Amino acid sequence: MPEKQDPPVHGEWECMECGYIEKGIEARRPVQCRECGASARALEFFLDDDWDEAGDETDDWLDEERDRAER
Repeated sequence: MPEKQDPPVHGEWECMECGYIEKGIEARRPVQCRECGASARALEFFLDDDWDEAGDETDDWLDEERDRAER
């Protein structure tokens, strides 16, 4: 019987050289930054707390902005 795999950890890869951010999963580190070409070592992974179970990002901050605009 095959082992159960943990679900992928969703988040963002951020380039510490130029600040470029790319959505992705922790297990798939980009080879290099798409913006400036920095090596994979320049990329850091940050968990995405706003990722829902369907794999879509929620836009809570947009809701907050709308609420402020309506006041």
